[in-house]
Amino acid sequence: MRYATTQEHLLAELDRIDAILEAAEDAETPVPRDESSPTDAATLAAEPSGLPLALPERDRERIGELTDEIDRNCVATGDATLRLRVLADRFDLSRRHLDVLLLALAPRLDTSYTAQYERLQEDRLLSRLTVVLLERLFSRTPEERLAAGALVASESPLRRHGLLEVVSPPDGVATDRGRQYVVDDRIVDYLKGYDGLDPALETALGRYAADDAAVLETREIDPTLGVDDLVIGDDLADRLASLPADGTGRRFYFSGPDGTEKHRALEAVCSAEEYLRADLEAVLDAGALDALVREAKLLGKPLQLTAAGAATFDAREDERSLEAVLDRFAAVEIDLFVTGVAAWTPSAVMETEIDAILEFPRSSLALRRRFWTAHADDLPDDLEPEVLAGTFELTHGQLEAALSTARSLAGGDEVTAEDVYEGCRAQSADGLDELAQQLEPDSDWDDIQLRDDTMHKLELVCDHVRHQGRIYGDWGFEEQFSRGTGVVALFKGDSGTGKTMAAEILANDVGMDLYKIDLSSVVSKYIGETEENLERIFEEAEHSNAILLFDEADAVFGDRSQVSSATDRYANVEVNYLLQRVEAYDGVILMTTNYASNIDSAFTRRIDHTVTFEMPHEATRERIWKHVFPANAPTCDIDYEFLSSFEFTGGRIKTIGQTAAILAAGDDDEIGMSHVVRAVQLEYEKTGRLLQPPQFEPYDDHLRLE
Repeated sequence: MRYATTQEHLLAELDRIDAILEAAEDAETPVPRDESSPTDAATLAAEPSGLPLALPERDRERIGELTDEIDRNCVATGDATLRLRVLADRFDLSRRHLDVLLLALAPRLDTSYTAQYERLQEDRLLSRLTVVLLERLFSRTPEERLAAGALVASESPLRRHGLLEVVSPPDGVATDRGRQYVVDDRIVDYLKGYDGLDPALETALGRYAADDAAVLETREIDPTLGVDDLVIGDDLADRLASLPADGTGRRFYFSGPDGTEKHRALEAVCSAEEYLRADLEAVLDAGALDALVREAKLLGKPLQLTAAGAATFDAREDERSLEAVLDRFAAVEIDLFVTGVAAWTPSAVMETEIDAILEFPRSSLALRRRFWTAHADDLPDDLEPEVLAGTFELTHGQLEAALSTARSLAGGDEVTAEDVYEGCRAQSADGLDELAQQLEPDSDWDDIQLRDDTMHKLELVCDHVRHQGRIYGDWGFEEQFSRGTGVVALFKGDSGTGKTMAAEILANDVGMDLYKIDLSSVVSKYIGETEENLERIFEEAEHSNAILLFDEADAVFGDRSQVSSATDRYANVEVNYLLQRVEAYDGVILMTTNYASNIDSAFTRRIDHTVTFEMPHEATRERIWKHVFPANAPTCDIDYEFLSSFEFTGGRIKTIGQTAAILAAGDDDEIGMSHVVRAVQLEYEKTGRLLQPPQFEPYDDHLRLE
C-alpha cells in the first residue's frame, strides 16, 4: 500500500499515537522494566530512539507492527512528498522525536485530545504536552525519566530548529515539568499541506522592507537560461561554467552593482525549478536568521541572500558577520547564493567552505557597444551606438531598462535622441539628489554667445566627454594614465560671462544629468567632516552617469597654505584628499571660478581643459542683445548696435532685458528703447558705476536724472 497524500500519512501516524495513548491509559502502573533496555541516562539522552514505550509487551508489539506498516507504506509511496517524513529527514528527528512532535500536534488538530492528556497527567490544568506526559509514555526508571525530559530540552532538534514552542505552566502548576509544548504555527500549516512561505517570517521581515520591496519571496527559474546567455566577459563566463557540478550544499558569493548579471548567473548555474530570495539586512535587523534557516531546511530550495554589505562586512557583532551567517547554514543541504554590491574576502577563521567568489562588474565598453549596436534599428539616425556606449556606463539590466523607457516615452512614435538620453538618465543612481542640486538644462548652443576661441574650447570638452569610451578603451589611452580616466574642466571668468550656462549646454548636448554641488553643505568647520561630505558625493556619483558642477570651486580647490596652525594642517588635508579623489574619479567634473589664481597648482595639473570666459567683444554683445528678448515679447525699434557699446557681461544683459520688460509691463506698452535705457541706468546704479549722460546720446532723454 502507498499513501495517496501527505495528509493520509499524517492521519496514519496520528492513529498510531492514539494507540499509544489508549494503551497508556489501560496499562498498569508502573510497567515493569525491560532488563535488555539501556538504563544509562547519558546514553538515552544522546540516542533517544533507545527510549522504550512504557507499555505492556503486548501493546509494544502491536504498536511496533503499526510502525512497521507505516514505514513500508512510506517506502511504497516512492518519490511523492510526505511532509512528516521530509520534516524528520531534514531536521534529523528520531522516531521518539517524531512521537513528541505528533503528541504536541494532536491537540492542535483535535480538541478531544485535551481531556485524554488531563487524565494521563492526572491534572485538569495540563491539557497539552508536558514532560509529565513524556515520562508517563517513555520511561519506567529514573534514568529513563531524565532522558524523556531531554526530548524537549533546549538542545533537542525539536527546540533547536524551532519546531516546538514552550508555553509557561498554567496558573496553579509550579514546577518546570508543567511547562507545555506546542507545535509552531508554521510547522502545523506545513504538515497540513498548506503551500507558501512562513507568514510570521514574512511579517517580521516586512517591517524592514524599503519602499515596499519584497524581502522574502519564491522566484521561478528559467530552465532555458544558460551561462552562454549571460552578457558577461569571457573570463567570467569560463569561471561560471567551471563551478562545481549540480548538487546541494554549494556556497557562492556574487558581487557587483545592481543590474549586473549576478542574479541571472544564479539561475544559470542552479538546476532547481525555483528558489527562495531573502533580504539579508532585513533578516538580521528582524533577528530572524534562525527562522530563515528553518524555512530553508523545510522547503529544501536553493536560497539567495541579497543586500550583503556594510551590515555584514563590518559587523561589530560576530553573529551578524557574513562569516557567521554562512556558518549558520553549514548544516543546511541547499545551494546558498549570497549577493552584494561590494567585493568580499572571507576571514581565515571561517568554518564554511566557499565554492566560488565571483565579481560581476558593470558592462564593459565592448559589451555596451554590442548592446547598442544590436538595437541600432531602435535608435534615431543621429545617435551613434558608439557614443551611447562611451557616455553612459550602465549594467546590462540598466541598458535593457533604458531602451524600454525610451520606447515608452516615444509612445509609439519614432524614438528620439532625447527619449534615449532620458531613458539612460533614468537608470542612473539618484542618490545625488540628497547631496547636490540637480540643474535642468534648457539652453542649447544657439542660446550662448561666446568668442570663437572660447566656443572651440568648449566644443573640445564636449567631444572629450562624448568619446571617452573610444579614447580610453579602444585606443588604449587608459594605459597611459596612472590616474583616473575622467574629464575635468575648469571654466574661469567673471560672474555673468556664461560659465554655468555653458555647463548646462554641455550636459544637454551629451544627454547627461548635471548636479551642482552646494559648497555651503560640503565645507565644514569640524575636522574630517568636509572629507566625509565629499566622499559621500563621489561615492554616489561614481556610477551616476552625471556631471558634477563645483561652482565657485576655489572654495574647495584652493591653495594649500604654509602650516602655522592646526587649522592650516587640516585644511591642507582636505585639499590633499580632494586632489586624490578627483584623480581617481572616472566621471565628468566641471569647475567654475571667478578667481582662477586661487586654485591650487596641483589641481591645475589634473585639469584636462581650461576654458576662459572673458568679457564679450562688442560684436558678441550685440548678438547677446538680439537673443535676450523671447520671441513672444513685444519689442519696438530696439537699437542693438547702440546697446552693444555698453560693456556688460551676458548675465548683466539678461538682467537688463528682464528689467526693461518689467518697466514696459508697468507702462502697459511694448518694450522700447525708453525702457531699455532706464533699465541700463538702473543697472549702473545697482553696481555703483558712474553714469555719463553723453554715453546715452541720442537716447539720453530717456534717462531719469535728479
